[in-house]
Amino acid sequence: MRISTAGLYQQGLSALMKRQSDIAKTQQQLATGNKLTRAADDPAGAAQSQRLDYAVSQLDQFDKSAGLLQNRLQAQEAALSDSNDYLARVRELVVQANNGTMSDADRQTAAAEIRHLRASLLDVANRSDGNGRALFAGQRDAVTPFSDTAGVVTYNGDDGQNRVDVAPDMALADADPGSEVFMRALTGDGTIRASATAANGGTGVLQQTSVTDPSAWNGRTLTLKFTAPGAWQMLDGATVVGSGTYTDGDTLQAAGVKTRITGAPATGDSFTLQSAPRQDVFTTLETLADALETPTITAQQKAQMGNALSSALADVTQAQEHLMAVRSSTGSRLASLDQAADDRSGTALSLKETLSGLRDTDYAEATTRLSLQMTAIEAAQKTMLRVQSLSLFDKL
Repeated sequence: MRISTAGLYQQGLSALMKRQSDIAKTQQQLATGNKLTRAADDPAGAAQSQRLDYAVSQLDQFDKSAGLLQNRLQAQEAALSDSNDYLARVRELVVQANNGTMSDADRQTAAAEIRHLRASLLDVANRSDGNGRALFAGQRDAVTPFSDTAGVVTYNGDDGQNRVDVAPDMALADADPGSEVFMRALTGDGTIRASATAANGGTGVLQQTSVTDPSAWNGRTLTLKFTAPGAWQMLDGATVVGSGTYTDGDTLQAAGVKTRITGAPATGDSFTLQSAPRQDVFTTLETLADALETPTITAQQKAQMGNALSSALADVTQAQEHLMAVRSSTGSRLASLDQAADDRSGTALSLKETLSGLRDTDYAEATTRLSLQMTAIEAAQKTMLRVQSLSLFDKL
């Protein structure tokens, strides 16, 4: 096989260029700290590196979304805490007003404070999250969630609730809609609610009503009617479902419910026992303030005041429990956010370690390789010089 002088030179030059290319590549890896400067260097590694980069960027987006959600939930928790404080003060005022020693002027002072607390509660319901969005407007933006017209509060948001992705395969609910937080609190004891008829002429005052047998009651609306000062009937529509005699302070029981009444109901006085309806907390406070502002001169008026305050106390207590339930749910979501943050941190660390193994330069290995490549090119250069000196003319 004949090898021309030109071919010999070309072969030697190609070997030297390859060595120089290898050295340049290793030097670039040492300078940049990245061994995947081109996809052609390691196609499989480059593809996997891109997938890992995308996963890491997703985790960064989850971090941002979780941060915004955490701010909103913390703002909601603070709002619910303030709301509960206002209702706790209202409850104190109701207890004070219901002890029978307060004058009309004292009750009017209490009513004024309750109206102020109601206004403060409305301000809380209209709070923003600090980023220009209302906390309790549901999925609606650029609206004031609640408006008050002549003592009637209207909700202007919607019932929607966004879900925010905070980790792979994990989404948490955003702040609760105001309709659920402030407009749908249960009344009474949460199951049943008793109320006195406004036209009652006696001094009977409801004290406590509860369900003793849910299956016997079955959610029916019942009417407790006094057929005589010492006799009563329980009616389901026009059907008598229970009856008996009454003395002051008796607990009357029939059709799966019981209620305790004090005072002296007049003949024809009646009380309604119904499944506890939901009512917005603003109406509860407005009704309470109106009742406290009503003069109580006669025994009948005092009984009406007692019934109004007894109902209001139960309704305010239920509103407090409702807000505490929403706050508990908020706290659970905040705890889940903390857990999601830990999960994201662990996942991000694992991904970055894998990515580093694929892409980052191993300086010890690269330095050793560079030393070997330098030795190899020096040997190639010396070999090239020896080959170039091989000629028949040297033998002449």
